[in-house]
Amino acid sequence: MVDTSDARPLLESYPSTPPGSPRPSNSGTFPHRPRRRWVRPLLILAIPSALVFLYIIVYPFIPGLPPPPRIRIETGDPIPASSAESSVEATSVPIVASWNACVCGVTDRGKALCDVYQKASLRASRITPSTGARLRRVLAKARDGEAIKVGVLGGSVSACRGVHRSPEHPRGDPAGPGCYTSILHEYLKETFLDSEVTLINGALGGMDSSYYSFCGTHHIPPDLDLIVLEFDVNDEPDPIYQQFFDQLLRVLLEFETQPAVVILGSWAPLIAQDVGYADPQIVHLAIAVYYDIPYLSLKRVIFDHYTRFPHSTAKTFFLPDKLHPNARGHRLLADLLIAYLESELCMLNHFGLPAVPSLDETIATTKAPSLLVEGALGGHEKPIDWTSLPDNWATTFDKDQLAAIGKERRHFALPQTPYSIPFFNTFQPLSEVLDPTKPDPPRPDHIMRFPQPALYCADANDPRHPMKPVEHEGWEAWDWKGEKHYWVSSTVGARIRVNIKVTAGRVAISYFRSKNYDLGDANCWVDDNESGAVRLAGYWERTYNHPRVQYIDRNVTAGDHYVTCEVAKETSHKTNPDAHHFRIVAVMAT
Repeated sequence: MVDTSDARPLLESYPSTPPGSPRPSNSGTFPHRPRRRWVRPLLILAIPSALVFLYIIVYPFIPGLPPPPRIRIETGDPIPASSAESSVEATSVPIVASWNACVCGVTDRGKALCDVYQKASLRASRITPSTGARLRRVLAKARDGEAIKVGVLGGSVSACRGVHRSPEHPRGDPAGPGCYTSILHEYLKETFLDSEVTLINGALGGMDSSYYSFCGTHHIPPDLDLIVLEFDVNDEPDPIYQQFFDQLLRVLLEFETQPAVVILGSWAPLIAQDVGYADPQIVHLAIAVYYDIPYLSLKRVIFDHYTRFPHSTAKTFFLPDKLHPNARGHRLLADLLIAYLESELCMLNHFGLPAVPSLDETIATTKAPSLLVEGALGGHEKPIDWTSLPDNWATTFDKDQLAAIGKERRHFALPQTPYSIPFFNTFQPLSEVLDPTKPDPPRPDHIMRFPQPALYCADANDPRHPMKPVEHEGWEAWDWKGEKHYWVSSTVGARIRVNIKVTAGRVAISYFRSKNYDLGDANCWVDDNESGAVRLAGYWERTYNHPRVQYIDRNVTAGDHYVTCEVAKETSHKTNPDAHHFRIVAVMAT
């Protein structure tokens, strides 16, 4: 029903005869009565409303009648909480509203966050809000009292490094009450009282998306409803991370539960001092848009303030290392995430879940293309000769023909559902899949049956099946404070061999890098291809330490293989020629 409570009245009441005007005579012709002029228009205007009202009354009692449309017109002002708390069926709802109306949500928690941060800051934090379809489906499930499971993948920020230090957790308790993950968990439990909410934090300090893109399923279960990713601190603004991030998102979105994924972009002064504004968001953002993933950014909220007040900002929200957030910094992350959930809950309560289109409207259609998009097919049948004019060159200036083009039907094929993911990864060359010079295929099998590579990860951090080399001499399993696990060696010439399974030809190594710990180099290769070994340098000049993934081969045949790594005699260490310590985290393949 259209809300016209704030609309201007359709008809104004007119004043009676002004004082001093002569009163009409009761004799002779009847005087003109101005108030009767609007009686007939008023009746005409009332008929549609009366018919709609009558339809609403009778449609539940007459089988087969479609329900009336649910339409609500909103302004940019917050929507009353009483309206948002009403139950909304998960049906297709025409949206006649401003997205701005739900920036702050409608509950007391959402309104309070808008007061704390201002609407402009919350809006800026959502660098790509996405369609929200997957997330609203999760929120609808929790609202209906069904249990939901939430997973978290990230580095030491999500592991809550340094916030709640105790004898049991000297580096910080990842389940402490001030951690953003704990605040999120409590919010979900308080908001959805009838739902059982479970949160699994699979974050490991120092790990980035390159590691999780192969080994992430070792740390979270595959039956999750919502997954939060936090990698804007540990990833690097290097194009190779686009491939890793793409692979990670595909792995997670292809879980049987079709989970919603939210990217929570943390930020740190130490990273900004190193790369300025060009942190990993520049490689993550395009991938998030392709997969319709909402991306929240602390940097968008705090960066300008930091440039004006660097000392006080770093001291207020970060630990002395200027890399890890303190309790206030974790509150920032939690608030941005909760504010976004509040916004999507507002959208869900008002507009429900998106409709699933008819199969014939989607990429899975078997319809002829001309039934979806009008216009000439095939284009130029032979290469264009740019040195001469075509015979029909004048017809291209025909304004009538150009105007007719603007009226052609363009119903481009949609995704199969609002929750579907693309059939190809971001970097898949379409030349390997289709040929635009040939007739359109009658069925969509070439895309819908496109094979997806399987992942293999021999991982020292796998709690159930840790990496077990088939051979190792001069290497040993080692852990850092019981938290991070490696296979390590400091002996030149020491070799380790690990079996792998390859499907798409790529093999990689995850290894530790730092300017500390006297790290050296290792040479790694596949099978007996020692001459094609790749040198991996443990030492680098950066001020932070974490593992890095590097491909050592991209053209391995599918099947069973093995990887060998040997501690190199040469070292890349800048000051210590005897630095030969090397740490392997995982051996990976696709």
